[in-house]
Amino acid sequence: MIYKHKKRYYYISTYFLSGVIMIVVLTDAAKYMYGYSLTPDDVFDEQTRYAFMCASMIVCPVLYLLTHTLVSRTMMHIFYNESKRQFRGVCYNWCMTRKNVLFKPGEVQLLPEGAGAMQFLRGGYIIDKKSYHISAMDFTSTRYYNLMLGFIKP
Repeated sequence: MIYKHKKRYYYISTYFLSGVIMIVVLTDAAKYMYGYSLTPDDVFDEQTRYAFMCASMIVCPVLYLLTHTLVSRTMMHIFYNESKRQFRGVCYNWCMTRKNVLFKPGEVQLLPEGAGAMQFLRGGYIIDKKSYHISAMDFTSTRYYNLMLGFIKP
């Protein structure tokens, strides 16, 4: 193993937490639409409850999609097989199953300098015409990072 993302547990736990929050918000919204009330004397009036429900129905899906995008485009582990001269990156897809991405040294491209906010959402490295997040500081050696980008020969 030549690369292990240091914040992988934070990313995965944030994704699960945002999924749980999304389920709770959708359940509460469905109960609200059917007129379910816990007690007859609610703390908030009807307009305030409706405003909270609308705000949470807007914020929660956006939060869920952002965490989904971050987790699914982040390389969690990268392995290098020297005999085959091949990298294997491990990331997760939307249902949190591992996805292996195989690539050769030099096939990774850096995103252009003027990418801006899209680089934050999509990632800064292109592998097989798809963007990924890879933290350069998390490699065990700078040799493997330079080899991955094709700066040195294998």
